[in-house]
Amino acid sequence: MIEFGEIIEQQQQYISLCSGETDCNSFLFESNDEIYLNNFMFMFARHLLCQQKGLSCGKCLACQKVNSLSHADLRIYPKNSKSILVDDIKDLIENIYLSPVESDKKVFVLKNFSNATIQAQNKLLKILEEPPKNAYIILGVSNSSKVLPTVMSRCKKMHLQPLDNNFIRQILNDMDGQKAENIVHIAQGNLTKALEYSKDQNFQNIFATCLDTLKNMKNSTQLISYTTRLSANKEEFAIVLNIFESLFRDIMLFRLGRQDLLQNKNLIDDIIVLAQDFDCDCVDKIIRKLSETKKQMEFNCNQTVLMDELLLYILEVKYYATKG
Repeated sequence: MIEFGEIIEQQQQYISLCSGETDCNSFLFESNDEIYLNNFMFMFARHLLCQQKGLSCGKCLACQKVNSLSHADLRIYPKNSKSILVDDIKDLIENIYLSPVESDKKVFVLKNFSNATIQAQNKLLKILEEPPKNAYIILGVSNSSKVLPTVMSRCKKMHLQPLDNNFIRQILNDMDGQKAENIVHIAQGNLTKALEYSKDQNFQNIFATCLDTLKNMKNSTQLISYTTRLSANKEEFAIVLNIFESLFRDIMLFRLGRQDLLQNKNLIDDIIVLAQDFDCDCVDKIIRKLSETKKQMEFNCNQTVLMDELLLYILEVKYYATKG
C-alpha cells in the first residue's frame, strides 16, 4: 500500500473517528477511491491495536506488526478471492470469540464488502448484532447501495471525503507538469483514479480529443468519427466521461463568473470559446446526461452506442440553446 499515514492522520474525519472512546464495535467506511479506503481502514485498525493512547504512534511493537500484517489480533478479508464469501465469515466467527493474543482487542477488516455475497452478508448479521466487547469489525464499501440495509443499520457509517488536490500532486510529482495537472483535475481527489490515469500512456491524447470534440464537432455527420476516437475501450471510455464532466463543470463556473474556481485554469482560452456555445441550462442538462451514461456503463451497456447517444445529445442541446 502507498504510505501516506501522516496525510490520513490530518483528515478531520479520521481525527474525529479516533478521538475519545470508541463507542461502537462495527464500522462501515464508504469511498470509491479503493486505495484511500483501504489505507484509511488499515490506519484505523492500527489505531485500535496501538499500545499508545490517542492516534496510532506507528512506532510501538503493535503498530510495527500491523504494518507488516503480522499482528495476531488483526485479520483481513477476503482471504482467497476478490469478494467476501461465506467461508470468510465462517472464519471470522471462529476467531472472533477467541481471546486476543497480543492485545486487549481483536480487529477484523473486510475489504470490498460491496461485492460480498448476500449469503455472506446475512451470516455476518448475528455477529454485528451482538459482537464481543473486545472485537471490532471494519467494513469497506465502494457502493453502500449494494449492502443489505440490515447490515448498514448495525454499523457506524462514514462516507470518506475526497483527498485534497495538493496531495494528489505530491503523488504525481515525478510526472510531466501539464499531464499531472490534467490528471489532478479529472481525478477529483480520487487517488486510485489518478494513479490509473497516470499509467495510461494515451491520457493526454484522450484529453486533447475530448477538447477537440467539444470545440469542433458541428453536426451529426461527424459522429462516427468522434465516437470511434472516444470509445476505443472500456477503461478509456470512463476517462472520457470524467474529462467531459470536468470541462463542462468549468464552463458552468465561467458562465457564473467564478473563474477563481476553475479546475482547468490552463485551458482558460478554450473554456471562454466553449462558454459561447453552452449556456448554464445547457451545461446542466449535459452533466445530468453524463451521470446517466456512467450509470449505464455499470450495467456493461455497449460503449459505442452510449457514446453515440451522448455526442448526439450534446449536439442537440447545443443546437437548441444557440437557436433559442
